[in-house]
Amino acid sequence: MRRHRTTVVPVVLVIAMVCAAFAKAGHATVSSKVPLTSANDGHDTVPVYVNGQGPFPFILDSGADGSAVYQWFADQARLPKLKGKDQDLSGQTGSSKVSMYRIDQLSLAGLSISGVEAFGLPNRRDAGKQAGVLGNDYMDKAVVAFDIQCRHVTIYPKPVDITTVVGRNAQPIKARIDPGTTLLTVPVTVNGFAGVAILDTGSRRTRLTPGFAKGAGIDAARPPFHDDEPIYGTSIIKQVPRVGPIGLVRVANAVFPDATGQVLDLSVLAHDFGRKPAMILGADLIGRYRFVYDHADQTVWFLPSGCSRR
Repeated sequence: MRRHRTTVVPVVLVIAMVCAAFAKAGHATVSSKVPLTSANDGHDTVPVYVNGQGPFPFILDSGADGSAVYQWFADQARLPKLKGKDQDLSGQTGSSKVSMYRIDQLSLAGLSISGVEAFGLPNRRDAGKQAGVLGNDYMDKAVVAFDIQCRHVTIYPKPVDITTVVGRNAQPIKARIDPGTTLLTVPVTVNGFAGVAILDTGSRRTRLTPGFAKGAGIDAARPPFHDDEPIYGTSIIKQVPRVGPIGLVRVANAVFPDATGQVLDLSVLAHDFGRKPAMILGADLIGRYRFVYDHADQTVWFLPSGCSRR
């Protein structure tokens, strides 16, 4: 094209530049706001379509490697079981072997993933009646902004200009991958004592190992700590946590004063972190901020919520 000295070249270049600018702007502004609905067990759910049917209540879970369905829903929807593909699934309280189910399409806010091999979860022991979990396999295709105080999440399909989502001066936090999983971890301190935290929007409560609690000066054996409702996890192993004030939690620029948390010996943390100080940063603390989650880029932001704390 450079051999032809005509006015066509700059016009074409201008058109290309304008188109590129509009395309970039389009990527930056395309988003879908999705309401959060409280379930009976305290989880928040989003409306997900399964094979074009629905919507059904799913937990949007940064603490899930892949998407999953509860057994009652797999049966009701007559999802085909994948023969010979049972998997060992690790949950907070332990591991168990689960069936795998074929789902042609999962869709939230118009963004879909196809050919999903979903974990089959045992039915919940609490009042929750969620149909399933939408995990990092879905969120790899988007930047997701959780604003729990405003009762919504916003889905930004990739590619996206991140500055339009977080602003130019927002401080990014580079996360790491928990070995053997897709879960993101970040350095954390509790009362100045350092450890590592798994970022888990699917966990209603923040949870610490006894070793982390001890290092942070927390004595869960004494009042005001008390027994909380038991948790079961995917292994259906009952554990009774102790719940109470854990003090000041800090992740980079995000500060969580007067935090409450559960203390219990979680096998998933002991296994993954060799009993080093570790915790699960749950939706109760994450929800104090507008939490922007870019799983594929292993980057997160804690920003002021668009709504005041209730």
